[in-house]
Amino acid sequence: MGRQKREKQAHRSGLIVGRISLTRRGYGFVDAPEGDIYVSQRDMAGAMHGDTVAVRPQARRGKEGRRGSVVRIIERKTATVVGRYERHGAVGLVIPTDPRIRTDVIVGAREAGEARTGDIVVTRITAYPTRHQAAQGYVEEVLGREGDPGIELEIIIREHGLATEFPEIVLAEAAKIEQGIETEERAGREDLRDVFTFTIDPVDARDFDDAISIEHVDGRVRLGVHIADVSHYVPWGSEIDEEARQRTTSVYLVDRVLPMLPEELSNGICSLKPEEDRLAFSVVMELSPDGVVEKSQLFPSIIRSDRRCNYDEVDAWLSDEAAFPDERIEKAIRDFARIAGAIGKRRVARGGLDFETVEAKVVLAEDGKPLHVVLRKRTVATNMIEEAMIRANEVVADRMKRAEAPMVYRIHEDPDPEALDQIGVVLKEFDYPIKAIHGASPSTFQKIIDFAHTRPEKYLINSLLLRAMERARYVDYAAPHFGLASEAYCHFTSPIRRYPDLMVHRLLRRQLEGTIETAADAVAMAPELEWIAEHSSTMEREAEMAEDDSVRFKICELMADKVGEVFPGLITGVQSFGMFVQLENTAEGLVHVQRMTDDYYRLEAERFMLVGEDRGRTYRLGQKVRVRIVDVSPAESRIDMELV
Repeated sequence: MGRQKREKQAHRSGLIVGRISLTRRGYGFVDAPEGDIYVSQRDMAGAMHGDTVAVRPQARRGKEGRRGSVVRIIERKTATVVGRYERHGAVGLVIPTDPRIRTDVIVGAREAGEARTGDIVVTRITAYPTRHQAAQGYVEEVLGREGDPGIELEIIIREHGLATEFPEIVLAEAAKIEQGIETEERAGREDLRDVFTFTIDPVDARDFDDAISIEHVDGRVRLGVHIADVSHYVPWGSEIDEEARQRTTSVYLVDRVLPMLPEELSNGICSLKPEEDRLAFSVVMELSPDGVVEKSQLFPSIIRSDRRCNYDEVDAWLSDEAAFPDERIEKAIRDFARIAGAIGKRRVARGGLDFETVEAKVVLAEDGKPLHVVLRKRTVATNMIEEAMIRANEVVADRMKRAEAPMVYRIHEDPDPEALDQIGVVLKEFDYPIKAIHGASPSTFQKIIDFAHTRPEKYLINSLLLRAMERARYVDYAAPHFGLASEAYCHFTSPIRRYPDLMVHRLLRRQLEGTIETAADAVAMAPELEWIAEHSSTMEREAEMAEDDSVRFKICELMADKVGEVFPGLITGVQSFGMFVQLENTAEGLVHVQRMTDDYYRLEAERFMLVGEDRGRTYRLGQKVRVRIVDVSPAESRIDMELV
């Protein structure tokens, strides 16, 4: 029986169908159209992380929200398990390294191959776990010995099912692709090579998929957002396309990039390198001085980037810490900064959120050893690019929505009410002027962010608000985006690294040509949009988790040399068993209550606070403390701390 039939049967039985995501503690949440459903470890019925399951909802709600139990597995996601092999007589066990997989895999002696106790192996599952028996499988690959240099990152890659190599047939197809500028020029593609154009990217960027141009016409600003025309080189159904469709995204691990497209495309003919002709898809907007888009055009183009800029130098130029190299780029950057600022003000005024976040980048030595952590914060330069890209994405989405054309949209649903109630308690504890945000509009969220801006707990408040948000996701229908306060939004601006953007390019091109109902590729794409959107959302989550895991591992590896040292930190989580403390370099560890020996501490859950029974000392969310590093296990991404 196929998946669709199993889903229909489940729905007829009153069950809810969705994808289950397990946590490191064994419980999980089913992501379903009806909302998230909490499933305890005992109610899993053999479900594994990523499986599509049918859940029977329970009448009672717990503190975790709506609860349910898994009744049947609709579709298995996990085909392999990474773990430590142990031989026990004639039978072997593979103990998963991923704490979200809660079942060992039994491996017979013959099925173990060359694996020895202590090896880290990839095991192919042949029989899935049930309520009454464990999983079974055979060793498919030996990654290395436990503790080998680099083994942890290989584990992360395998745990999240990420592809590291391109099939030969894909590489062969990529090698045959030609630039084709002259042919496209003759075909009438809009030629913008005489328009001054520039890119702004991180200093270590290798691929450039967006470029900017600024002109002044009749008192208005003409802002051009030019995106690499990947769809010209990667037609629907090609070998490259099939591979990209499975990957759906490039993955940026701490020590490497796993690209969605072969290097010949991602770093070659699709990358908008300076002083080289490139095919692009352009969104040209004519804006009033206060950032209103009064007119827009969308069309395939040929561009020639005149200059590559990076965020650091643009910030230095605009802050007068460094001189602009010439008048032409100075005028372009200053004009861009002004109009991007106006666009951003309008977005925030309508209710769009402007979170303050910090990204940790671990700097590595040539041998992969972590040296230090660089904190990347939002800057004027990053905001400029972000505002231009958001506005271009909205223009494209609005065009396709009005045309009622097949499309992949990016939506963001309203926050979970119960999560908002919990944040209200925190805001009350911090004495914020806004304390109740149940059912609040985006503008109320922004007022909280603005109030937190000058306070020490600002990153904590931003983080809590972000956690309360539903995850943005891809769908094949138009719906609002809460965080951007946008009625229609899509991803158009990064087709080198995101498959939904590539799909949007194809669909937009056919709509502009007037052939979206008749073109063979458009007809073939339309029935696949729902699956592509769902798969892209799933793979996006896996990529983000892999990226976070790789950074967390390297930060733990860095902190392993700091055992015994004392650091200032901020309490970011409070539980009955202790509190989580984050250091300035984003390293997060646990102060267990067993190490808090000056008193007996109990949890006041409703106030996110630990209170000493005898002395009355309190530790609450957002409080500054000083901690000593007691123990570090990079393999477990664990840092143990104690208060000083």
